[in-house]
Amino acid sequence: MPVIPTTAYVTVETVAILLRVLANDAIFSSAGEILTDTGTLLFPLLNDSLEWMTNELANHGVDTYTKETPLLNVTPIAVLDPGVQVDISDTGYFDGVLNHAQPQVPTDLLVPIRLWERQSGSTEWWQPMNETLDGLPSGPQGPRLKVWEWRQDGLYMMGATQTNDLRLRYKSNSATLATPQDQLMFRGATGTIAYKVVHAYLISKNPDAANLAMAEADKRLGQLTTRNARMKQRVPVTRQSYGMPRRRNYFQPPRNS
Repeated sequence: MPVIPTTAYVTVETVAILLRVLANDAIFSSAGEILTDTGTLLFPLLNDSLEWMTNELANHGVDTYTKETPLLNVTPIAVLDPGVQVDISDTGYFDGVLNHAQPQVPTDLLVPIRLWERQSGSTEWWQPMNETLDGLPSGPQGPRLKVWEWRQDGLYMMGATQTNDLRLRYKSNSATLATPQDQLMFRGATGTIAYKVVHAYLISKNPDAANLAMAEADKRLGQLTTRNARMKQRVPVTRQSYGMPRRRNYFQPPRNS
């Protein structure tokens, strides 16, 4: 009887067998002679190719590596001064004076997408925070953090006078592959990764063949991004309104005439 698969994710060994065939390294055995499971080449090439695919998919808006996580107990800013900022980074939370071990940004974070906040210990609705791209505004701290900026691989904020929890939505990095039993956590990407590994393996040996492999990897990556785009087209999307309501007044764009 055929074996019924228990997951849609293939193992590293499935990818390895295909790339050995493509690289002409499976003449005597599917285990290979050069790109073997125990050799020094396979896993560095696999992880480099996986990093390439992860970054390319993220740049095309594919949501497979999108995650959400809470950042709990962001304590009040230590100094009530408009010139002082707080931040959350790989080293923990800086309150303006001292650095605390927690919270810290996730270790697999590539870039943040959105942030929400609410008072710690409450069940109130999450309030969206606004991202600023060219520096945080200056002003007195209040109970809410309100705005955030991503710089120096950290979340920088003005600080608040109460302890708040954050909800972070972000693009994540892929897990490092280490054994043949590890799973490729992306559906339908066996060929994409295999051709990219072949490209990396051949680039110093046969550049023409390597370029052909890269072209096939790009083609298959395009199939993945198209699949994601088709899925998103099922949901109607509208442009954010021009201006935001505030105290029942609406910003009106200037007329051309």
